[in-house]
Amino acid sequence: MTEDNKNDFRDDCCKNLVYVSEDIVNTGIGVVIDVQNVYKYFGQLKVLNGISCAIKKGEKVAVIGPSGSGKSTLLRCMNLLEEPTYGEVWLDASIMTPVDPYLHKSILVKSNTYKRLMIEEIKSMLGKGEKDKLKYDDAIRLVDGDTLENLSDKVLKQIKAGDRLKKREGIEFVKAVKAYKDRYGVNINKARQRVGMVFQHFNLFNNLTILQNMILSPVQLKLKSKEDATDKALKLLERIGLLDKKDEYPSKLSGGQKQRVAIARALVMDPEVMLFDEPTSALDPEMVGEVLSLIKDLADEGMTMVIVTHEMGFAKEVANRVLFLDGGNIVEENTPEELFNSPKNERLKDFLSKVL
Repeated sequence: MTEDNKNDFRDDCCKNLVYVSEDIVNTGIGVVIDVQNVYKYFGQLKVLNGISCAIKKGEKVAVIGPSGSGKSTLLRCMNLLEEPTYGEVWLDASIMTPVDPYLHKSILVKSNTYKRLMIEEIKSMLGKGEKDKLKYDDAIRLVDGDTLENLSDKVLKQIKAGDRLKKREGIEFVKAVKAYKDRYGVNINKARQRVGMVFQHFNLFNNLTILQNMILSPVQLKLKSKEDATDKALKLLERIGLLDKKDEYPSKLSGGQKQRVAIARALVMDPEVMLFDEPTSALDPEMVGEVLSLIKDLADEGMTMVIVTHEMGFAKEVANRVLFLDGGNIVEENTPEELFNSPKNERLKDFLSKVL
């Protein structure tokens, strides 16, 4: 991370101390995907700026905003196609990303940096000099509980705002991070199997038939037998009206047909959540409707989904919550009715005036 990136992070952390909610960790409270204070940098380019959002079971969340606002990057972080620079992504009550110590007070207080700064604060308060030797365990016994808590909050803010953790923070810190990951961690590949992803450009294998494209992942990952995967794929192809194309190659299909196959391919895996990254942006206008109709059918059946889209009418009709991103931030979120009809943020008002 560059020094400019660190300065941005410090500025953000100075505004408030963000920690992972223990309620989310312990109960999940119906949340399927939980994005916690996620930053994403590509070199010096800051794409996501401390985003937090929770996707609940059965929700249909539309993500809108201008090009370059971080919409697709946020979606890709949700299933770890991109790993956040800072922050965490949770699936149910399991952490998919590496543990971010800055989000866990119980881990930060085990760091050597925390202990060193606490000793300095206590010595300063008691009028002791640098030459006065004092161990951490002895130092914290010299102040009362309220004072200790206030000093702790002050030191934690210094650590977070200054990005002050070092590569080596002592064995207690290492053990705390490992214990947290051992308790809440999940195998990333298995977690991804629960999250379907549909891309802008289909990502079908041109050297495989439509049916072969659809059964490849579940069979190779040993999630289904070839017979079961084929049976599921054929039923899905029949549902989307492309059963007669099962032995064709992708080059023989229209853009709309390819995208419908891409959606059906994701469904063969029996995902709990579907992520759509501008699924109609690469289609000719007359093909958009057939793809949106399929997505709407999935929404009506109760599939949890997050959709990055430029189709404002579709977002109004299908979503029960809309996030507006600008500059790597969630600038406003609300129900479709409130967000589109009564926007609060001036940037959102300006955006809507150009796209509606």
